[in-house]
Amino acid sequence: MSEETVIIGGGPAGAAAAIKLSRQGMPVRLLERKSGPHHKVCGEFISFEAAQHLEELGVDLAALGAEPIRHVRFYNGENELAFDLPFTAWSLSRRLLDSALIEQAQCAGANVELGTAVKQLSRTDDGWRLVSRRQSSEGQASTAFSAQTVFLASGKHELRNWKRKVEASHRNDLIGLKMHFNPIELQQPQWRNTVEIHLFNGGYAGLEPIEKGRVNLCFLISQDIYKACGGNWPGVLDWLGRTSSHMKQRLATLTPRWCEPLAVSGIPYGYIRSPDDSVPSLFSLGDQAAVIPSFAGDGIAIALHTATLAAHVHAAGGDSSTYQRLAFNDLTQPVREAERLASMLSHRLGRKAAFACARLWPTLPREMILRTRVGLSQLMQ
Repeated sequence: MSEETVIIGGGPAGAAAAIKLSRQGMPVRLLERKSGPHHKVCGEFISFEAAQHLEELGVDLAALGAEPIRHVRFYNGENELAFDLPFTAWSLSRRLLDSALIEQAQCAGANVELGTAVKQLSRTDDGWRLVSRRQSSEGQASTAFSAQTVFLASGKHELRNWKRKVEASHRNDLIGLKMHFNPIELQQPQWRNTVEIHLFNGGYAGLEPIEKGRVNLCFLISQDIYKACGGNWPGVLDWLGRTSSHMKQRLATLTPRWCEPLAVSGIPYGYIRSPDDSVPSLFSLGDQAAVIPSFAGDGIAIALHTATLAAHVHAAGGDSSTYQRLAFNDLTQPVREAERLASMLSHRLGRKAAFACARLWPTLPREMILRTRVGLSQLMQ
């Protein structure tokens, strides 16, 4: 039986766990199915807690060109609500962020295998048996090997026979779409330090600046809307521009960088892995541990938080059930708060009430932001 820990997935959760464990002298093998840097459907928002984790991991956000985020603008049709964040956040494309974390994992001593997908994962009497498939210029090669402990950090992707137990209430028909844009030069100043959230029935669109003066658009729409738009990108953009004059003006000043957007569906927002679902020697991280509604912007923070927690428990000789219980306790409040807020904002009357309350009680947006932060929600207690 191998004594090494195998990490499945090279995103923020997997790479962070590899860094933490390797720095403590533990043998780590990280398997990432993609062969190189790539974009992912993500708002690119890096919250305060996530930025703290990244600094500890050796990632210099400013040096990578990340954009500091200090302000938020919410839109409900023609109504605007603007306020300052209670902390400085950052914005950086996942392509750059993930690459920086993989580099740190390699520097820490982790054995990183890119272009390697895990096809089978099964329990044995004393650990795990894995079968991986590696893509190279010479073709595909399968390898079987053993591990004592597995960290499952596959993100939104499910591993065969190890799918999350998602309740019916967390299933939805939403499609997530993402595109990077170049803004017209005269319009670049309006994006500095600010993230915009445009709300509409059933979904939302987030716009924020990223490195090199670019802008990221990430949004959720229902499958019915997508089909009504002809199931094509120009039709979806046209529909999005008609949600408000603000969005129409934004899109008129932005030039898409890609021919087609990235897309993902079937994300179980509100899912939290129960401690009752823990499996011996299997640590579930990031989206495999919990999926916070994406408009909250704390997905990367959850990935890094769970990676740090799992690495600490494992290095100290603790088991996965201990980790799962601690993670459940840490994640339940922010995920549930974000879920309730997302539900309210998905309806016209809920958005109208939320905007009215925020204007009557100016401190309310700050309080709600803190309550949906993993690691910062304790400040409200």
